Amino acid sequence: MKARPRFWFLFAWFFLLLCLQGAVAEGGKFVLFSAQEEPPDIVVAVRASATEKLAAKELRDYLERMTGRKISIRQDRWVKPKAGERMITIGQSELNEGVQTSGVSREQYVMEVTPERLAIVGGKGDSRGVLYGVYDLLEEFGVRWYRPEPWGEHVPTVQQLELPLGRKVSSRPTYEYRSVVSAGFTRLAEKTLDQSEAASRWALRHRLNGSDVGTNPAYGGQFRPVSSHSYYKRIPVEKYFDKHPEYFCLYQGERRKFRPGVNLRPGNPTGLQLCLSNPEVQELFAQSIIEEARAAKDLNSTSFTATPNDACPFCECAECVAMDDPANPTSMSNRVCAFTNIVARKVAAAVPNAKVSLNVYSSWTAAPTIVKKMEPNILIHIAMINEWADYTKTLEAPAPNFNRRILENFERWKQLGVSRIYMYEYWSGYGWKGPMPVVRTMADRLSAYRKFNVRGIYNETCPSWGPQGMELYFCAKLLWNPDLDVAAELERYYQNYYGPAAKPMKAYHEVLMDALEQSPNVVFSGGRGMHLLFTPALVAKLGAEMEQAEALVKGHELYERRLKGMLAGYEVARQVSDILVLKNREGVATESPKWPGKTYLKSDNAEAAYEKLVAYIVSLSGVDRDSVFDISAAPPHIVYMKTDVLENAALGAIANEDKLLKPFTN
Repeated sequence: MKARPRFWFLFAWFFLLLCLQGAVAEGGKFVLFSAQEEPPDIVVAVRASATEKLAAKELRDYLERMTGRKISIRQDRWVKPKAGERMITIGQSELNEGVQTSGVSREQYVMEVTPERLAIVGGKGDSRGVLYGVYDLLEEFGVRWYRPEPWGEHVPTVQQLELPLGRKVSSRPTYEYRSVVSAGFTRLAEKTLDQSEAASRWALRHRLNGSDVGTNPAYGGQFRPVSSHSYYKRIPVEKYFDKHPEYFCLYQGERRKFRPGVNLRPGNPTGLQLCLSNPEVQELFAQSIIEEARAAKDLNSTSFTATPNDACPFCECAECVAMDDPANPTSMSNRVCAFTNIVARKVAAAVPNAKVSLNVYSSWTAAPTIVKKMEPNILIHIAMINEWADYTKTLEAPAPNFNRRILENFERWKQLGVSRIYMYEYWSGYGWKGPMPVVRTMADRLSAYRKFNVRGIYNETCPSWGPQGMELYFCAKLLWNPDLDVAAELERYYQNYYGPAAKPMKAYHEVLMDALEQSPNVVFSGGRGMHLLFTPALVAKLGAEMEQAEALVKGHELYERRLKGMLAGYEVARQVSDILVLKNREGVATESPKWPGKTYLKSDNAEAAYEKLVAYIVSLSGVDRDSVFDISAAPPHIVYMKTDVLENAALGAIANEDKLLKPFTN
């Protein structure tokens, strides 16, 4: 009888706990904004870093635009929280002292939500993680940055914003290096300061971290495993050739200062490589890197490039040739890697933490065969150029598949001891100015690369935002989150970006992506070969959707402006399709200037039509217009597209043009 009161007491207490838990579950949220309550203030430390101040400002500005209400930013020294008072606390501050960030890196953040507080704190040091926390939150609320300009943003109007209670520690980014618009808003055209700043801010909001974000200290710094062409920079011909011609390339029987008969350009200022077998060249090259490394502020976030010049002949001296594999003398991988190993050893002895980067590219993309080991301080960037990439197939699709070569190459580089691999991609139209439907292609690669210890991706971008803006946007999104629900995000893109034209523009893009996957022809890096996708039948189908879209956005200034670039890309594809029809109808089989023994169809009328196409592209270029095509007007940088369309340069080794153009009939 004595035990009964205790039993009922325990039962009542347990029942009360259940009720309390139910109340917490029902009311378990932080109300950021509602029609009935004033929005909370944002609080930062008196000595907040520039990054934390920017994070607070970005959050305030977008919340104000979403809610139509004013929000104050205050300093923690002057804030004495009252019971029940709601606030948003950003960064390291007195009010966030209880937020534990041990083990959280500079690209991570902690978000804690209580009924009275939303706290966002970055990881160690002057972390950009606090910015990433703000941008993740804004995206959760529906904000999107589709293009760098203000009119490329989507900011929803909301009646209420709330968050569930709890603590979240963001995961480390899948890829430590993420670069999409490193050349800025434009790459080839002259750009304005406003465009440069817009590109940097767009990159920051998408959590890119290469040179894309610029040098503003508030943006949290850069991660730069540099891989640019560098032979000509490390041992300049102007400085050394007169006294030491032996440092330079033996070409056609002579040590030469410049390669005769070529148009020299940045990245190829001499037209030739160095004499890599020369011990003095090896020493000078290493000392150049050592000097640069000793002056570097942060050896953890950068590397020092040892990459050959772009598209240049290699030295023909007996000593250099002896560095090659006799079984494969056209591959330059063995001599390049042997030289890089020598340099890397010298660098390691002088600056142990310095890393040497090599862009494996062109004739030295394949792993070497007689070099048995790569030095541990070497990292590589694999350039997915030309026949190393086919955008019509997934990476691991069964043969025939050009992409299978890179899987084999991953394994060979791994066997050589390379532990840090970065990819150098070309998911942008250096060889094609029309539509570039590679969203699914990028999603496939960025999901698959994780299996092969790929640490990051640089996408060389020729940013034609008009026809290819969707791809640039998704490239940035997928680099940050390779597990992105692409179908859902595409649906959101169609609705937000095109507004009343969402339905036909969804059909337009989906038809294009389907056509790429079903193409009988390969499409290489930079969109080379993409022109063959646009048969008259496909162009007609796309044209019908575009016509509907034009009608639906008429009178809606924002959506007319956004559609303009896609219209321009479609027009390029339509004109190219007409050119190929002309070639198929009246072209004369002519020997290819690039592929001996192969033919293309030459047509004077087609060449004249191509010049009209160039004039159209140039007419939509320039800093005083919305960025549609990335182009320099004098001369137009569309060399690859010209030779691909007029001379079948991209696919001439695979088939004669008369075979490829069979679908191009009226």
